[in-house]
Amino acid sequence: MFKSNFARIAENTTKYYLELRNNYGSKFSDEASLLTTAGVLYAQNYIFIEHSIDVDTIILMAKKALGKRKKDVTDYIRLKVQQTMSSHEGLLKLLTEGNEFEEDPLFNFIFSLEVALFRVDNPRFSSSDIELACFKKANTISNATPKTKEKYEGEARFISVVASFMESPEFRQVRKQLGINE
Repeated sequence: MFKSNFARIAENTTKYYLELRNNYGSKFSDEASLLTTAGVLYAQNYIFIEHSIDVDTIILMAKKALGKRKKDVTDYIRLKVQQTMSSHEGLLKLLTEGNEFEEDPLFNFIFSLEVALFRVDNPRFSSSDIELACFKKANTISNATPKTKEKYEGEARFISVVASFMESPEFRQVRKQLGINE
């Protein structure tokens, strides 16, 4: 079955989140630290290899995601769509009516992460075009998270990556930066 990149990023970030929470939950000082670590694990190539996103950016995303409410997301979508496509009333209606985004910090975080990743991967597009593309797929992102939470029972790839990150001396300094207790 075909999955969009939007759904795949949301699904995989959620799997990292679940592995971390279920197997290392006591090592996290707060939810921001847990969200950040899930994002760092998903974006590890961008952070550790390409150096196109830094850990502090992911930390800030997590903190902001914990402070957002559904109304903030909906109002922001409405404002961005009006700024970008004011002549397309049908699109505005589609994006702002009948799409109740959960008050879910994980959704808010993944949404911000996707915007950041697509900005790096698509430098020829403007930031507002990338944000609009993510807004159009907000329901796809939002639906992937609870589905993954329901179905995920562990996968070797995610278990291995999480264990390596959480236990390897190589990542001790990054864990400290993320607020993970040793």
